[in-house]
Amino acid sequence: MGEKRHGPGIMTLLVYLIGAASLTGGLSGWVHASGAFEWLTELNSPNWTPSYTLLNTVGLFIPVFAVIALWVTQTAGRQGTRTWASLLELIWIAGMTTQILVFFSLRDPALGFLAALLMWLFAFFATGLISRASRTASVLLWPALGWHSFLVVLGFELMRLNNGATFAGGL
Repeated sequence: MGEKRHGPGIMTLLVYLIGAASLTGGLSGWVHASGAFEWLTELNSPNWTPSYTLLNTVGLFIPVFAVIALWVTQTAGRQGTRTWASLLELIWIAGMTTQILVFFSLRDPALGFLAALLMWLFAFFATGLISRASRTASVLLWPALGWHSFLVVLGFELMRLNNGATFAGGL
């Protein structure tokens, strides 16, 4: 008898990657088709803001790290922690999607900042908890955590520079 496997195989990883690519591509297309991209380019932004093409490109690849981390957790995570660590990673992926939807559908820099801040707090604590299940998965989430950190700072500056925001009087 062969060795028992306890997680998904490579085909599952491919499905995860295709799902992540479809989700990020669909969100990017929606942002451009809905006119939200034009709204974004009309906002006052800090002079250190990278091009929106670069921001979009990085944003397309960040979920890939999250789904690979999910797969690693499910295949190599410690016994007894796989399920809750996988759930945290799924919430993280859903949170990234929600953050984009809040910012671009409501077109409010203040709510976008608040969504980014809440997502960063979740990501920070989730990374620590996920490391208990799989250190490799946790390391794969570091680029996403760094990206969220950058988005919090950028979101704060967008909120501050566009004083029409509603959160705390636009700070």
